[in-house]
Amino acid sequence: MQVILDKKKYDELWDMVYDVYGFCTDREDWLDLPSVNKKYRLAKLWTQTEESLVNAVLKRLCKNEMYALDLHHDCFVFSPDEEIPLDYWYEDRQRNCNVYFPSYYPDGDYHFFISRDLDLALFGHPWRKEIYVMGEELINEFEKLKTELGITDHI
Repeated sequence: MQVILDKKKYDELWDMVYDVYGFCTDREDWLDLPSVNKKYRLAKLWTQTEESLVNAVLKRLCKNEMYALDLHHDCFVFSPDEEIPLDYWYEDRQRNCNVYFPSYYPDGDYHFFISRDLDLALFGHPWRKEIYVMGEELINEFEKLKTELGITDHI
């Protein structure tokens, strides 16, 4: 896991989220995804068990690193192989702050996890308790785990 400290790279990632994925916090349809996607309702708060299930799926499907974006907070490049635990944080002494890695469950702000090839992604909305899953393979895996993850089709 590496924090994206380069301001240019950080801005490029967020520009992509706004431009390519149509992200907008001010409207009902807060995303406009360009490829196959499905929206799920999150019926329960995820524990380490559910986070590990999602990570295992991403580990199988994402052969390269991913981006982890947390609106108005640090962003990361990481590999699902790292198996970063829920509520992981550390003290960054150079910047004199704590660094928190976002959970797959959007627990306070928008959390986005995007494969570097941009084929697979999770987009979580914290207040609506919903998650968009992008990419046919990833959707198929989430369909298999609906009961374990406590997710239902968003109508």
